Amino acid sequence: MKKTIRKYILPSLLTVGLATGVNAETWKFASEEDKNDVQDIFAQAFAETIKEESGGDIKVRIYYYGQLGTENDIVELTSKGTVQFVSVGTGHLGSYVPEVQALSVPYVLGTDVEVVRNVLTGSPTIYQDLSAKFEKVNLKLLTMISEGEMVWGANQAIRSPADFEGQKIRTFTSTIPVETYKAFGATPTPLSWGEVYGALQLKTVDGMVNPIYFVYNAKWHEVQDYLMFPGQQPYVGTVSTNNEWFNNLSADKQQMVLKATEVAEQAAHEYQLKINNENMDKIIAERPDLQVVVLTEEERAVFQELSTTLHETFYGVVENAYDDADKASARENAQKILQNLIQEVQAAS
Repeated sequence: MKKTIRKYILPSLLTVGLATGVNAETWKFASEEDKNDVQDIFAQAFAETIKEESGGDIKVRIYYYGQLGTENDIVELTSKGTVQFVSVGTGHLGSYVPEVQALSVPYVLGTDVEVVRNVLTGSPTIYQDLSAKFEKVNLKLLTMISEGEMVWGANQAIRSPADFEGQKIRTFTSTIPVETYKAFGATPTPLSWGEVYGALQLKTVDGMVNPIYFVYNAKWHEVQDYLMFPGQQPYVGTVSTNNEWFNNLSADKQQMVLKATEVAEQAAHEYQLKINNENMDKIIAERPDLQVVVLTEEERAVFQELSTTLHETFYGVVENAYDDADKASARENAQKILQNLIQEVQAAS
């Protein structure tokens, strides 16, 4: 009797499963940002391309800030294979790939839009030397994107390191961002972005660092009186996949992922240019009393000179992330990555 039931019911269930899409794949994409932020535009374009290329057989489900935990949590989930794709800023990757903090060293990339994009999408240093470090923690780096120039927010004008004295500045959680604002004279205060508005409002921190579009979306302009453009660096987002999972995909699906990455990078690039300009206009309209300060070349040069001390900090961070037997080679490799990256930026300029 049981065999008879199985004979007739099982094929029917399979037919229903196919008809309702039960067997369609779902890939998970976790972002550190929220809807309508630059990483969301990337994720949406990526998901749409995968849907089109797969004829609807593969769905990409996007998870936003906080849905799967903190920035560090979603990187770990991707490394373990629970999530297939992750987008986070380089400032949140330091504990997994210490070498990636080369991109967080100020005044390395600069803020020339085309130069930054060319380096972030085509650098041999990034996609050979640095990418190999991602693979050691079971991540495959797909691309990097600029989300726009990082601006300083504060309740006073900051034009020199002396102006930073006594200022508690919210930074990202990796060592280089923290050490950067120590070198600049401030008191760095690492916080996840969801905590920042309240901290600025209560004045437990005095300022922050982020691209203009994000400052507006997070409403931080409501609790800051000054915005400074220091020409320091862009906010760099990274997009990675689980390396083992990717390597086990068919060649067709791998190409699908790579094509979707290319389409999404273009969409994110165009969007960040548009949204940063639009949101700057909105900030000025909503806060006509807010002061915008653009540092002069002379003022920038002072901070740029201070930032060179962070090269040694970067080498030490990488060195200390390795066992004693590997420290010397890790330091040498860190020097190679940073210096080659600087040369690539200069060549692109």
